[in-house]
Amino acid sequence: MSIYFLLLLIMAVLLYGGIISSLTYAPKKIKIISGIVLSLMTFRYAALIILFTIKNQSYLYLLKPLVYANLLCIPICGILSVLIFSRNNKIKLKKNLFACSMIGIAYFIVIYKSSANIDISNNYGYTMELQLEFYCYIVLLIINSIFFIKGIKLYNKIYANKLGALLIMIASSITLLSVVITTINSNFPMILLGDIAWIATIDYGLIKFKR
Repeated sequence: MSIYFLLLLIMAVLLYGGIISSLTYAPKKIKIISGIVLSLMTFRYAALIILFTIKNQSYLYLLKPLVYANLLCIPICGILSVLIFSRNNKIKLKKNLFACSMIGIAYFIVIYKSSANIDISNNYGYTMELQLEFYCYIVLLIINSIFFIKGIKLYNKIYANKLGALLIMIASSITLLSVVITTINSNFPMILLGDIAWIATIDYGLIKFKR
């Protein structure tokens, strides 16, 4: 079994656990947002498994919006994590919903405007490279840098969830490192590690709603 396929399986387990926690424990509005994010990431990894296993290249271009769903979901996971771990009722959920909506609009514009090249790898099956991928990664670097700083500030607050804040910092750091490595050398899709780190973080946040 390849490391790549093992990472896909790990993500499948995390996504399943997150969806169950979201449906079972999360408050209504957070349940809706987290449910959408986890569902989109599930579709992303289903698309990656298809690219890994399929032999026919026909219609693979249709998977483009799903393959790059992490560009949308990682920032929203960060917003949700800060919201959950801050334990601050004064944080306006409407502002966070608005931010998520803006990220969604920006994502769909980029996906619509940017073409993708399909290649084949001996280790990962078919792969896609978005025309604007480099610029998307720059934005992802900036966003995760912000979340890293948010995590530090959160950790120093009295009533915040310390472990949750630490997980935000870890997930941000892993994503930053994985984006840099992927940009330098795309032979191994290190960005999967960032996905796993953020989904593990949001899973922990959702399970904390359990009473």
